[in-house]
Amino acid sequence: MKLPTILLFLFFIAILTKSQAALYIDDTSTTEKGHFELSISFDYYGDEEKEYDPETEDYTKNVSKEIDITADLTLGLTDRWDAGFTIPYQFLNNSSSGKVNGFTDFNLSTKYRLWDETDRYPSYALSFDYKLTNANKEKELGTGEQDYTLTNILTKGFGEYIFDLNLGYTFISGKEDNIFIYAFDITKDLNEKISFCNEIYGENTLNRKFSDNILIFASSLDYQINKTISLESGVGIGITKASPDFQVSSTVTFSF
Repeated sequence: MKLPTILLFLFFIAILTKSQAALYIDDTSTTEKGHFELSISFDYYGDEEKEYDPETEDYTKNVSKEIDITADLTLGLTDRWDAGFTIPYQFLNNSSSGKVNGFTDFNLSTKYRLWDETDRYPSYALSFDYKLTNANKEKELGTGEQDYTLTNILTKGFGEYIFDLNLGYTFISGKEDNIFIYAFDITKDLNEKISFCNEIYGENTLNRKFSDNILIFASSLDYQINKTISLESGVGIGITKASPDFQVSSTVTFSF
């Protein structure tokens, strides 16, 4: 299916449905005080690139596939503050470098909501993420660099719609090429159990041209089975060359 057809289909779905799920963006809500949230995620990324070989004067095709299985555990510390950690495992399959699998870099995170939403102003939260360097860089499972990400999170309802905006900055130790992160979504509930979300997610390094930065459009559907379990599935489409061509994601979340 061609990219314009996919985008048109997702836009049509967005008009007809209501949403509150998201693949990339975060909102200002925090885990309930004294409770845990455990999320198990499955993500599949596919990408195909053609590179020119001056020796053969021809283009070579490089196909890469990636599967991520991630466990994320979060504890509500207060009514406004939570903290957690993420353990990801990767399966990489690249037509030029072969197959490899293993744990990638672990992540520690915390979020604090500074104020709640009012009639005039959105709710505001600040999150901090610290990426470790435990993964094997030689196998391309990790970056070998410590990352610190600070993200501003805004959430505001307008009638039946809810808008989320994320503006963050990643500081990479030992490098000047830090990353500006941005994400925006529009949400609206379909009913008490089912929700749907459209979002834009980007990563921008200022000294790179537009095509070398990540920009992704994603849509996801969430089903709240009961107070304890929810399921979420979605697709992402890469807009720039540096982005994966497509992504398929599913997450099951347990609250206890």
